[in-house]
Formats: sequence, C-alpha cells, structure tokens
Amino acid sequence: MKCEVFQKNIRDFIFDKIEYSEDLEEFLSHAKECNECREELELYYKIHRGLGDIEPPVESDEPMSAEDELKYIIEYYNEYFEKEKRLGRIGRIAVAGLGLVLIGLAVYVGAINI
Repeated sequence: MKCEVFQKNIRDFIFDKIEYSEDLEEFLSHAKECNECREELELYYKIHRGLGDIEPPVESDEPMSAEDELKYIIEYYNEYFEKEKRLGRIGRIAVAGLGLVLIGLAVYVGAINI
C-alpha cells in the first residue's frame, strides 16, 4: 500500500469503517512497515481519543494510554487475520480429505473402476 492511500484510510480505520478484508490487512501491514505513516496514525488516534470521538477498545479498571490502545487494536486485527488464514487452510484440507474418502467409497462399492 502506498503512503497516500494509507493516509486517506486513517480516519476510516480509527472509526472502524474499513471492512475486515484485504484492504484492512494491507493497511495494518503498511502501519507495521512504515514509521512515518504509523506515527501519523498514532497522532490522529491520540487526537480523536483525547476529544472523546471514539471509545476505548476495552473496558478496564486501569486506563490505557492511546498508544497502548492502538497497539491493542492492531494486535486484535492481526490475530483475527491469522485465525482466518488458519481456518482457510483447515477448510481446504478437510475438503480434500472428504474428496479422498468419497473416491475411496465409490471404488469400494464399485461405482468407479480404477
């Protein structure tokens, strides 16, 4: 993702308007890789939290700094995408396994001659 695109999406990210998609994954990846854009994201997040425009991501007895909140949010999304990737791999393995079982069953009952 280019810095210009990232910067245009900062507000949408802060207000949770980016769908859980490849766009959000690219946004997070860019935030991790580009110090300048990450600093801009942190600045905008601090401003909006300070103004009370957004709620903290978690209720806690001890208040979190805006920087810690943003780290928490980014980590949450990263974990979400990792789980999605794992589930996708598991799903593909399950489908392949089921296909092999069905072929084996078809061979066993004589529906397919190999």
